[in-house]
Amino acid sequence: TRRRVAMKARSPLRLFSKAVRVHEVAPRDGLQNEKAVLSLEDKVELCRLLASSSPSSIELTSFVRPDRVPNLKDAKELCAALADQEWYQAARAQGMPFAALVPNMRGLDNLLMARESGSGREGCPDTCVLITSCTDSHSKANVGRPIKEALDATMKVLEAARKEGLGVRAYCSMAFGCPFEGEVEPAVVVDISQAYAEGGAHVLGVADTLGCATPSQTRSLIGGIMDSLKTVENAPIISLHMHDTNGMARENCIAAMKIGVREFDAAVGGCGGCNFAPGAKGNLSTQGLLYAIGKAGCEHSVLGDELAVAHSFLEDKLKRPLDESYE
Repeated sequence: TRRRVAMKARSPLRLFSKAVRVHEVAPRDGLQNEKAVLSLEDKVELCRLLASSSPSSIELTSFVRPDRVPNLKDAKELCAALADQEWYQAARAQGMPFAALVPNMRGLDNLLMARESGSGREGCPDTCVLITSCTDSHSKANVGRPIKEALDATMKVLEAARKEGLGVRAYCSMAFGCPFEGEVEPAVVVDISQAYAEGGAHVLGVADTLGCATPSQTRSLIGGIMDSLKTVENAPIISLHMHDTNGMARENCIAAMKIGVREFDAAVGGCGGCNFAPGAKGNLSTQGLLYAIGKAGCEHSVLGDELAVAHSFLEDKLKRPLDESYE
């Protein structure tokens, strides 16, 4: 029998809470597009250092075909190694979720097998990440299917993941702009968001994959999604995943915080990007997100000194400078 994950009841979005959740994505979305490839041992150490910095959750890896994302071909081995770590078991006992991306049902099967491969009390990971593109062109480039077919397939994976007791982070990719089609129709993003919410996703991620969003566009799109979810029972938490191509990621996050968004993705040092989005540059750095959180008058759980240690470690392994600015 497979290990089942004990999920805590979801809390509704508290529009006026000052507490902002930080979802650290460096081990997955950060490393996937870097020239340097970290060893399994270095990935385990990076995850340990990031966990010690106390983010709300961590995205570890991706169960995709090795030829598509060779940097993450050791996903099963990484999850097995992490499950055997005392610090990982302690973090899980304290409620920290650890996630991995799955592109399809085969990816979910591989994730579930990975959960059984470690000897620790808690299998790894406990949460899956799902993605649907918001334009047909990017969807075809990414998964070989137009939006409707891709969303139908994703919803089947979502349902299966929920039956296994996994947490689900479901993302709308290319929500603000597309390298192939330009502007994205907001109604498409809202429709995908509603499907995720009604399917029982725990977190609804909205991604500026290309890094082209503006604060006014952010307020408009996220506000529309919030309005559409008002009638959904146990609506998911909304999380923003911003890339910093145009240098507006921090301001976009501040704009989102002002209308009630309380969860954001970031990667230490701003590493990584999207392999399948021409023009997409690095993720918003975790340091930059913390600056935005402070500027918006909100609070977070991340420990700055420990984050700096993780930053230095990754910078050394990637052999290139990373963004360490808090402004």
